[in-house]
Amino acid sequence: MGAVCFEGRVRAFALALPGDVAFSHVTAARVLGLPMPSTWLPTEPLDVMRDSTRPRIERHGVRSHRGLEHRCTCPVDSARVTDALDTWADLSTLFGLGDLVAAGDVLVGARHELRPKDLLRAAQDRTGRGAVRLREAAALVRVGAASPWESKARVAFARWRLPEPQLNLDLYDAWGRWLARPDFVWKEQRVVGEYDGDQHRTDRRAWQYERERRAGLEDEGWTYVEMTSLSLTGPRESAALRGRLTRLLL
Repeated sequence: MGAVCFEGRVRAFALALPGDVAFSHVTAARVLGLPMPSTWLPTEPLDVMRDSTRPRIERHGVRSHRGLEHRCTCPVDSARVTDALDTWADLSTLFGLGDLVAAGDVLVGARHELRPKDLLRAAQDRTGRGAVRLREAAALVRVGAASPWESKARVAFARWRLPEPQLNLDLYDAWGRWLARPDFVWKEQRVVGEYDGDQHRTDRRAWQYERERRAGLEDEGWTYVEMTSLSLTGPRESAALRGRLTRLLL
């Protein structure tokens, strides 16, 4: 219901706004399908942007920005939005590093088909507030991430100075039979990491499948490290995860 309300509100505002205005920042990110740190609420203002020489849009429910002359735009359904690269760069003033990397990982996925070097170039071109964070995020963006929390886990690994894992790599046993495709693989150390989201808790079949898959990996000599959102956000839990991975990988 929330997504329908958001799309309807964007369509309605798009009809009422002047033609030289585009949706930007958080609104553009939602239209483009980028992962967001929070769900949409009806009280969230719509971000709009206009050339610096034009008057700001002063309207209830709108957050106005300037600088559209420095950005590219694209049509999405009935809305004109800042394009994916400029939207991602603008989020650097609003998002933390983990959320910015998660959005960047989506941009280099199949839907948007950008390349990591496109994001690196966009980050190098950006100056001012958020530029340092944007460049840090661009350096951490990778092809192959399957979820925002996996992206955030990778940011934590980098912060902890751990070796970089391979992402979603198919593993096989000694006879060539497929074992699993873990979220994170440290091949040299024979360690795999798996982020367990809510679907593993609420879906009994998924939970059973994970147990069998883990057993198969451990039978082949892999060390299995399980992590959840609490492992990455809780002070005690993240310290425990960091300690275990450090012992296993370094």
